Amino acid sequence: MHAIVDSSDTFFFSNISAGLIILLGGVVCYLFILNKLRKNEPSLYRQTRTSFIILVSLIFSFVLGYSAVLASVIFHYRFDFNSILGPILFLGSIFVLATAYFNVAMFNKLLKSREVLKSQALRDFMTRLPNRRMLVDKIKLAQERKRINKNYDFAVIFIDILNFKKVNDSFGHYTGDKILIQTSNRLLKAVNSVDTVGRIGGDDFILLFDDSSPMETLHKMNHVRASLQKAYEIDGVEFKLDASYGIYFARDEDLPPEEIINRANMAMRRSKQRGKNNFSAFMESMLLKADNLLKFENDFRRGLQNNEFILVFQPQYNLKPNLSLAGFEALVRWNHPKQGWISPGDFIPIAEKTGLIIELDRYVLDRACMHWAQCQRKTPNCSGLSISVNLSAHYIIDSTLVRYVAETIKKHGIEKNTLILELTESAFVTDPVLAAANLESLRELGVKSAIDDFGTGYSSLTYLTRFPTEHIKIDKSFVDGIESDQSSRRIVKSVINLTHGLNMIAVAEGVEKKSQLEILKEMGCDIVQGFYLAKPLSLIDTRTFIKERKLPSENS
Repeated sequence: MHAIVDSSDTFFFSNISAGLIILLGGVVCYLFILNKLRKNEPSLYRQTRTSFIILVSLIFSFVLGYSAVLASVIFHYRFDFNSILGPILFLGSIFVLATAYFNVAMFNKLLKSREVLKSQALRDFMTRLPNRRMLVDKIKLAQERKRINKNYDFAVIFIDILNFKKVNDSFGHYTGDKILIQTSNRLLKAVNSVDTVGRIGGDDFILLFDDSSPMETLHKMNHVRASLQKAYEIDGVEFKLDASYGIYFARDEDLPPEEIINRANMAMRRSKQRGKNNFSAFMESMLLKADNLLKFENDFRRGLQNNEFILVFQPQYNLKPNLSLAGFEALVRWNHPKQGWISPGDFIPIAEKTGLIIELDRYVLDRACMHWAQCQRKTPNCSGLSISVNLSAHYIIDSTLVRYVAETIKKHGIEKNTLILELTESAFVTDPVLAAANLESLRELGVKSAIDDFGTGYSSLTYLTRFPTEHIKIDKSFVDGIESDQSSRRIVKSVINLTHGLNMIAVAEGVEKKSQLEILKEMGCDIVQGFYLAKPLSLIDTRTFIKERKLPSENS
């Protein structure tokens, strides 16, 4: 035994030691890599864990193989050691090479998987443009360059593609995706190679103009705007879309990149208010407006939840054959807990800007139907009287309108043909097809409609003949002048004649004098309302008013 050990070649043990050190070193490295992956790349960690188990199995097989052969040498010293040394080293080398090859192949696979996951994490899936995460990193780099070099400038542009949702809903996601891809390609061609084009979701894109002065930025924006104003063609169908642009010019201020994007978005919303295809630069005053709008939105939502919005009801009178009560118009007022009563002229325009107007429309419609159904059941003389409710142009072209009205009528049990929905003329311009379809569906439910403020907006004879409306409301601005202004008088008379020619009912609002009432009656107007006849009433006073059926001469 001693003879065998003493005669063993140093080369044998050195190879075993070297092999074990290499393999154990590989295990340690692999464990280190696994720990990093577990913390930073969980998905890759799960893939790598399987390969580690295989690697450990190979290593143990290799070590056990060496140990078994060495044991046989020690305990069976009669074997010729030199005759098996070669095969041992050969087999050991095979294991080492196989393990090394396996690790290299697996590592390459992991690297490729890592690149794929990294690309998915930093790029928009559809357009392959940088996503919000990559854009934030690029803005950080631009800010760092700005800190180092005060002469370096950059700009961030927020782009919103207008009417994209309508195209997407009408023609499907396939067409919408094609438009987004075309938009991406146009933007890439319109900017310089050092600039960045990104998409942060939906129809919103971000541009980062690198090393670009304000004048250079405005020059580039003209190219960008021109490229997006061209018509899109998808499978032979042509689409014309518009956009709004907001610009944030770099300043000597340390802001989070997300806040820079938010400020560019504020500027975009400002340009949207100015009309299509405009761009505006961010100004500090926008922050105050944004804070005020946010406070308003919070107060508004709380007001809806706490029933701070109160309905009042203004009587409407038939002029034919004699003066008689025809119905009421529901008007909304806001009783703010701190500011007191707020006029609709103050809160409705802001509700439209913040997108809360549809919530208000639903609230008013629900409360009006609830109150009126109760009046019809419990108040004498109420049956057959109409209730008019104003709807915004946004809601009249909303796809959920008809279903909500049907559910509200069913829930409260309001009498058929007594609900009248008033809409402004702008709804016809925004989406005439959907507006007409909604009005026709509402008519089938027994709901009538009226065009409010006629003559002050976009009305045309085409709209009057195409839309299934029953009432035309003449705006107060024309009624005010019928006593002394011949033009106003001729306009009112023409509208009344036109309304009757279309078998519709003419309604005049804003009647504040007896002389105005007499002129309207002489002209053949059907229904009137205004402060001369009666002011808006609370719900309790409305019920009393209906019971007594008061006429204007009886009002104090």
